[in-house]
Amino acid sequence: MEGGDEMKNIFPARSCIYFTAGIIIVMLGFFLPQFACADKGTVYDDLFGVTFSTEKDGWASGRWGTILHTSDGGKTWERQNSGTDYTLSAIHFVDPKNGWAVGDEGTIIATTDGGKTWTKQKSPVSYFLMDVYFLTPSRGFIVAERTHILSTDDGGKTWKVQFKDEDYILKALSFCNGEVGWAVGEFGYIYRTKDGGNTWEKQAGFSDLSPETGELVGGTYLFDVKAISPDVAWAVGIEGHVINTMNGGKTWQQVKTEAPKVPLFSIAAKADSLFIAGNGFFLVSDDSGKTWKKPTIKPPITYTWLYGISARSSKDIILVGQGGTIYAGSREAIEKIKY
Repeated sequence: MEGGDEMKNIFPARSCIYFTAGIIIVMLGFFLPQFACADKGTVYDDLFGVTFSTEKDGWASGRWGTILHTSDGGKTWERQNSGTDYTLSAIHFVDPKNGWAVGDEGTIIATTDGGKTWTKQKSPVSYFLMDVYFLTPSRGFIVAERTHILSTDDGGKTWKVQFKDEDYILKALSFCNGEVGWAVGEFGYIYRTKDGGNTWEKQAGFSDLSPETGELVGGTYLFDVKAISPDVAWAVGIEGHVINTMNGGKTWQQVKTEAPKVPLFSIAAKADSLFIAGNGFFLVSDDSGKTWKKPTIKPPITYTWLYGISARSSKDIILVGQGGTIYAGSREAIEKIKY
Protein backbone atom coordinates (compact mmCIF):
# COMPACT_ATOMS: atom_id res chain seq x y z
CA MET A 1 0.00 0.00 0.00
CA GLU A 2 1.24 3.48 -0.86
CA GLY A 3 3.01 4.99 2.13
CA GLY A 4 1.71 2.24 4.40
CA ASP A 5 4.76 0.02 4.68
CA GLU A 6 6.51 2.20 7.20
CA MET A 7 5.83 5.11 9.49
CA LYS A 8 6.37 8.44 7.78
CA ASN A 9 7.78 11.60 9.40
CA ILE A 10 7.86 15.29 8.58
CA PHE A 11 11.58 15.26 9.31
CA PRO A 12 13.97 13.27 7.07
CA ALA A 13 15.61 10.47 8.99
CA ARG A 14 19.15 11.59 8.18
CA SER A 15 18.84 14.87 10.08
CA CYS A 16 19.65 14.74 13.79
CA ILE A 17 19.89 17.84 15.93
CA TYR A 18 20.77 17.79 19.59
CA PHE A 19 20.09 20.45 22.18
CA THR A 20 20.02 20.57 25.96
CA ALA A 21 17.24 21.67 28.22
CA GLY A 22 18.20 19.55 31.14
CA ILE A 23 19.24 16.59 29.03
CA ILE A 24 16.96 16.44 25.99
CA ILE A 25 17.70 14.95 22.61
CA VAL A 26 15.49 15.86 19.71
CA MET A 27 15.89 13.41 16.85
CA LEU A 28 14.61 14.93 13.64
CA GLY A 29 13.50 11.67 12.21
CA PHE A 30 11.94 10.46 15.45
CA PHE A 31 8.78 8.37 15.48
CA LEU A 32 5.92 9.88 17.45
CA PRO A 33 3.11 7.65 18.69
CA GLN A 34 0.41 6.96 16.11
CA PHE A 35 -3.28 6.47 16.74
CA ALA A 36 -6.18 5.23 14.69
CA CYS A 37 -9.05 7.42 13.55
CA ALA A 38 -12.12 7.20 15.77
CA ASP A 39 -15.41 5.98 14.33
CA LYS A 40 -16.97 9.45 14.41
CA GLY A 41 -14.17 10.90 12.31
CA THR A 42 -11.94 12.45 14.95
CA VAL A 43 -8.34 12.49 13.71
CA TYR A 44 -5.62 11.26 16.06
CA ASP A 45 -2.78 11.34 13.55
CA ASP A 46 -0.36 14.25 13.76
CA LEU A 47 -1.26 17.41 11.85
CA PHE A 48 1.67 19.39 10.44
CA GLY A 49 0.31 22.10 8.15
CA VAL A 50 -2.61 24.51 8.28
CA THR A 51 -3.73 27.28 5.93
CA PHE A 52 -6.67 29.67 5.62
CA SER A 53 -7.68 31.33 2.36
CA THR A 54 -10.39 33.41 4.09
CA GLU A 55 -11.39 33.91 7.71
CA LYS A 56 -13.78 30.98 7.37
CA ASP A 57 -12.17 28.56 4.88
CA GLY A 58 -9.21 26.53 6.14
CA TRP A 59 -7.40 23.23 5.65
CA ALA A 60 -4.98 21.12 7.70
CA SER A 61 -2.66 18.31 6.55
CA GLY A 62 -0.80 15.51 8.30
CA ARG A 63 0.21 11.87 8.53
CA TRP A 64 -1.19 9.15 6.32
CA GLY A 65 -2.44 11.66 3.76
CA THR A 66 -4.76 13.37 6.22
CA ILE A 67 -6.50 16.53 4.99
CA LEU A 68 -9.16 18.30 7.05
CA HIS A 69 -11.38 21.20 5.97
CA THR A 70 -13.34 23.84 7.87
CA SER A 71 -15.81 26.35 6.48
CA ASP A 72 -16.70 28.01 9.79
CA GLY A 73 -13.36 29.36 10.97
CA GLY A 74 -12.22 26.17 12.66
CA LYS A 75 -15.22 25.37 14.85
CA THR A 76 -15.90 22.15 12.95
CA TRP A 77 -13.72 20.07 10.62
CA GLU A 78 -14.36 17.34 8.09
CA ARG A 79 -11.96 14.91 6.48
CA GLN A 80 -11.30 15.15 2.75
CA ASN A 81 -10.07 12.30 0.56
CA SER A 82 -6.50 13.19 -0.42
CA GLY A 83 -5.95 10.05 -2.47
CA THR A 84 -2.61 9.30 -0.79
CA ASP A 85 -1.31 7.58 2.34
CA TYR A 86 1.93 9.54 2.40
CA THR A 87 2.60 12.13 5.08
CA LEU A 88 1.58 15.62 3.93
CA SER A 89 3.95 18.03 5.65
CA ALA A 90 2.49 21.28 4.28
CA ILE A 91 -0.62 22.68 2.61
CA HIS A 92 -1.34 26.04 0.95
CA PHE A 93 -4.38 27.64 -0.67
CA VAL A 94 -4.28 30.83 -2.73
CA ASP A 95 -8.08 31.15 -2.69
CA PRO A 96 -11.04 29.01 -1.54
CA LYS A 97 -10.75 26.76 -4.60
CA ASN A 98 -7.06 26.32 -5.50
CA GLY A 99 -4.74 24.50 -3.12
CA TRP A 100 -1.72 22.18 -2.96
CA ALA A 101 -0.28 19.79 -0.37
CA VAL A 102 3.20 18.22 -0.39
CA GLY A 103 5.08 15.59 1.56
CA ASP A 104 6.99 12.34 1.61
CA GLU A 105 8.47 10.61 -1.45
CA GLY A 106 8.00 13.68 -3.65
CA THR A 107 4.24 13.70 -3.09
CA ILE A 108 2.36 16.64 -4.62
CA ILE A 109 -1.44 16.80 -4.74
CA ALA A 110 -3.66 19.65 -5.94
CA THR A 111 -7.30 20.71 -5.95
CA THR A 112 -9.29 23.24 -7.95
CA ASP A 113 -12.59 22.74 -6.12
CA GLY A 114 -11.73 23.48 -2.50
CA GLY A 115 -10.60 19.94 -1.73
CA LYS A 116 -13.65 18.03 -2.88
CA THR A 117 -11.26 16.23 -5.21
CA TRP A 118 -7.47 16.00 -5.10
CA THR A 119 -5.22 14.94 -7.98
CA LYS A 120 -1.60 13.88 -7.94
CA GLN A 121 1.03 15.97 -9.69
CA LYS A 122 4.42 14.76 -10.88
CA SER A 123 7.48 15.87 -8.95
CA PRO A 124 10.92 16.00 -10.61
CA VAL A 125 12.46 14.66 -7.38
CA SER A 126 11.55 11.85 -4.99
CA TYR A 127 12.87 13.62 -1.89
CA PHE A 128 10.80 14.69 1.08
CA LEU A 129 8.98 17.91 0.12
CA MET A 130 8.80 20.17 3.15
CA ASP A 131 6.76 23.26 2.24
CA VAL A 132 4.68 24.73 -0.58
CA TYR A 133 3.78 28.33 -1.43
CA PHE A 134 1.81 29.72 -4.37
CA LEU A 135 1.82 33.36 -5.48
CA THR A 136 -1.06 32.86 -7.92
CA PRO A 137 -3.07 29.83 -9.06
CA SER A 138 -0.32 29.33 -11.67
CA ARG A 139 2.99 30.34 -10.04
CA GLY A 140 4.20 28.27 -7.09
CA PHE A 141 7.22 26.90 -5.26
CA ILE A 142 8.18 23.89 -3.13
CA VAL A 143 11.23 23.48 -0.87
CA ALA A 144 12.70 20.07 -0.21
CA GLU A 145 15.58 18.01 1.02
CA ARG A 146 19.01 18.49 -0.57
CA THR A 147 18.47 22.24 -0.86
CA HIS A 148 16.05 21.93 -3.74
CA ILE A 149 13.52 24.59 -4.70
CA LEU A 150 10.94 23.48 -7.26
CA SER A 151 8.78 25.83 -9.31
CA THR A 152 5.76 25.76 -11.61
CA ASP A 153 4.14 28.30 -13.92
CA ASP A 154 1.07 26.25 -14.82
CA GLY A 155 -0.50 25.38 -11.49
CA GLY A 156 1.61 22.26 -11.04
CA LYS A 157 0.90 20.52 -14.32
CA THR A 158 4.67 20.64 -14.73
CA TRP A 159 7.31 21.16 -12.04
CA LYS A 160 11.02 21.82 -12.49
CA VAL A 161 14.05 22.18 -10.22
CA GLN A 162 14.43 25.97 -10.05
CA PHE A 163 17.38 25.98 -7.66
CA LYS A 164 19.70 23.60 -5.84
CA ASP A 165 22.72 24.16 -3.67
CA GLU A 166 24.51 22.02 -1.10
CA ASP A 167 23.07 18.84 0.36
CA TYR A 168 21.01 20.37 3.14
CA ILE A 169 17.33 20.45 4.04
CA LEU A 170 15.18 23.47 3.27
CA LYS A 171 12.23 23.47 5.64
CA ALA A 172 10.04 26.46 4.76
CA LEU A 173 9.49 29.40 2.41
CA SER A 174 7.44 32.58 2.34
CA PHE A 175 6.87 35.52 0.01
CA CYS A 176 5.82 39.07 0.92
CA ASN A 177 4.83 39.94 -2.65
CA GLY A 178 5.28 38.60 -6.17
CA GLU A 179 9.00 39.29 -6.18
CA VAL A 180 10.60 38.96 -2.73
CA GLY A 181 10.72 35.79 -0.66
CA TRP A 182 12.87 33.74 1.72
CA ALA A 183 13.58 30.05 2.28
CA VAL A 184 15.15 28.63 5.46
CA GLY A 185 16.29 25.30 6.83
CA GLU A 186 19.05 23.16 8.20
CA PHE A 187 22.16 24.73 9.79
CA GLY A 188 20.42 28.08 9.85
CA TYR A 189 20.80 28.61 6.14
CA ILE A 190 18.71 31.39 4.64
CA TYR A 191 18.05 32.04 0.95
CA ARG A 192 16.37 35.10 -0.60
CA THR A 193 14.87 35.85 -3.98
CA LYS A 194 14.11 39.32 -5.32
CA ASP A 195 12.94 38.32 -8.81
CA GLY A 196 9.90 36.20 -8.12
CA GLY A 197 11.83 33.00 -7.44
CA ASN A 198 13.85 32.85 -10.65
CA THR A 199 17.13 33.14 -8.74
CA TRP A 200 18.01 32.57 -5.07
CA GLU A 201 20.92 33.99 -3.08
CA LYS A 202 22.30 32.52 0.14
CA GLN A 203 22.21 34.95 3.04
CA ALA A 204 23.45 34.64 6.61
CA GLY A 205 23.32 31.40 8.51
CA PHE A 206 23.39 31.44 12.28
CA SER A 207 27.18 31.17 12.17
CA ASP A 208 27.22 34.59 10.45
CA LEU A 209 25.22 36.45 13.09
CA SER A 210 26.92 39.24 15.02
CA PRO A 211 28.86 38.30 18.19
CA GLU A 212 26.51 40.24 20.49
CA THR A 213 23.80 37.64 19.87
CA GLY A 214 25.76 35.54 22.32
CA GLU A 215 24.57 31.96 22.24
CA LEU A 216 24.03 31.75 18.48
CA VAL A 217 27.34 30.28 17.44
CA GLY A 218 27.61 27.68 14.72
CA GLY A 219 24.68 26.24 12.82
CA THR A 220 21.20 25.38 14.00
CA TYR A 221 17.87 24.43 12.43
CA LEU A 222 15.29 26.94 11.23
CA PHE A 223 11.80 25.47 10.96
CA ASP A 224 9.77 28.34 9.52
CA VAL A 225 9.98 31.81 7.99
CA LYS A 226 7.50 34.63 7.45
CA ALA A 227 8.17 37.38 4.91
CA ILE A 228 6.53 40.65 5.98
CA SER A 229 7.93 43.14 3.45
CA PRO A 230 10.95 43.36 1.10
CA ASP A 231 12.97 44.49 4.13
CA VAL A 232 11.40 42.58 7.02
CA ALA A 233 11.25 38.83 7.66
CA TRP A 234 11.08 36.56 10.71
CA ALA A 235 12.31 33.01 11.28
CA VAL A 236 12.01 30.51 14.14
CA GLY A 237 13.88 27.34 15.01
CA ILE A 238 15.40 24.98 17.53
CA GLU A 239 16.04 25.97 21.17
CA GLY A 240 13.49 28.77 21.10
CA HIS A 241 15.40 30.79 18.53
CA VAL A 242 13.55 33.76 17.02
CA ILE A 243 15.44 35.93 14.54
CA ASN A 244 14.53 38.75 12.19
CA THR A 245 15.91 41.07 9.55
CA MET A 246 14.98 44.68 8.99
CA ASN A 247 17.16 45.30 5.94
CA GLY A 248 16.23 42.66 3.42
CA GLY A 249 18.41 39.99 4.98
CA LYS A 250 21.75 41.80 4.91
CA THR A 251 21.88 41.19 8.65
CA TRP A 252 19.81 39.01 10.98
CA GLN A 253 19.53 39.38 14.73
CA GLN A 254 18.19 37.30 17.55
CA VAL A 255 15.00 38.61 19.15
CA LYS A 256 14.43 38.18 22.87
CA THR A 257 11.10 36.60 23.71
CA GLU A 258 9.65 34.55 26.55
CA ALA A 259 10.16 31.34 24.61
CA PRO A 260 11.98 28.58 26.51
CA LYS A 261 14.65 26.51 24.80
CA VAL A 262 12.21 24.29 22.94
CA PRO A 263 11.69 23.81 19.20
CA LEU A 264 9.58 26.57 17.65
CA PHE A 265 8.01 25.06 14.54
CA SER A 266 5.82 27.74 13.00
CA ILE A 267 5.27 31.49 12.67
CA ALA A 268 2.31 33.41 11.24
CA ALA A 269 1.52 37.10 10.76
CA LYS A 270 -1.44 39.38 10.02
CA ALA A 271 -1.15 43.18 10.04
CA ASP A 272 0.92 44.07 13.15
CA SER A 273 0.30 40.71 14.84
CA LEU A 274 2.84 37.87 14.98
CA PHE A 275 2.14 34.36 16.28
CA ILE A 276 4.69 31.63 17.13
CA ALA A 277 3.99 27.99 18.01
CA GLY A 278 6.26 25.18 19.15
CA ASN A 279 6.71 22.37 21.62
CA GLY A 280 3.87 23.03 24.06
CA PHE A 281 4.33 26.75 23.61
CA PHE A 282 2.54 29.70 21.99
CA LEU A 283 3.62 33.36 21.75
CA VAL A 284 1.87 36.50 20.47
CA SER A 285 3.03 39.99 19.56
CA ASP A 286 0.57 42.74 18.64
CA ASP A 287 3.21 45.39 17.89
CA SER A 288 5.23 43.82 15.05
CA GLY A 289 7.53 41.91 17.40
CA LYS A 290 8.57 44.68 19.78
CA THR A 291 6.96 42.92 22.75
CA TRP A 292 5.70 39.37 23.27
CA LYS A 293 3.21 37.68 25.58
CA LYS A 294 1.94 34.20 26.38
CA PRO A 295 -1.83 33.84 25.91
CA THR A 296 -3.97 31.68 28.14
CA ILE A 297 -4.20 28.11 26.86
CA LYS A 298 -7.08 25.79 27.83
CA PRO A 299 -6.21 23.09 28.64
CA PRO A 300 -2.45 23.64 29.10
CA ILE A 301 -0.35 22.10 26.31
CA THR A 302 2.98 21.54 28.03
CA TYR A 303 3.60 18.20 26.34
CA THR A 304 1.84 18.74 23.02
CA TRP A 305 3.93 19.52 19.95
CA LEU A 306 2.32 22.29 17.90
CA TYR A 307 3.61 22.03 14.34
CA GLY A 308 1.50 24.51 12.37
CA ILE A 309 -0.18 27.86 12.84
CA SER A 310 -2.33 30.05 10.61
CA ALA A 311 -3.71 33.53 11.27
CA ARG A 312 -7.33 33.87 10.15
CA SER A 313 -7.13 37.58 11.01
CA SER A 314 -4.95 39.87 13.11
CA LYS A 315 -6.77 38.55 16.20
CA ASP A 316 -7.80 34.98 15.40
CA ILE A 317 -5.55 31.96 14.91
CA ILE A 318 -5.64 28.19 14.45
CA LEU A 319 -2.91 25.84 15.69
CA VAL A 320 -2.46 22.16 14.80
CA GLY A 321 -0.15 19.48 16.10
CA GLN A 322 0.56 16.17 17.72
CA GLY A 323 -2.19 13.57 17.83
CA GLY A 324 -4.55 15.60 15.65
CA THR A 325 -4.65 18.47 18.13
CA ILE A 326 -6.38 21.66 16.98
CA TYR A 327 -6.48 24.84 19.07
CA ALA A 328 -8.40 27.97 18.11
CA GLY A 329 -8.71 31.40 19.64
CA SER A 330 -7.44 34.95 19.79
CA ARG A 331 -4.36 36.86 20.90
CA GLU A 332 -5.63 36.61 24.48
CA ALA A 333 -6.63 32.96 24.80
CA ILE A 334 -6.91 29.73 22.83
CA GLU A 335 -8.90 26.59 23.51
CA LYS A 336 -8.74 23.03 22.26
CA ILE A 337 -11.28 22.22 19.57
CA LYS A 338 -13.33 19.04 19.86
CA TYR A 339 -14.26 17.75 16.44
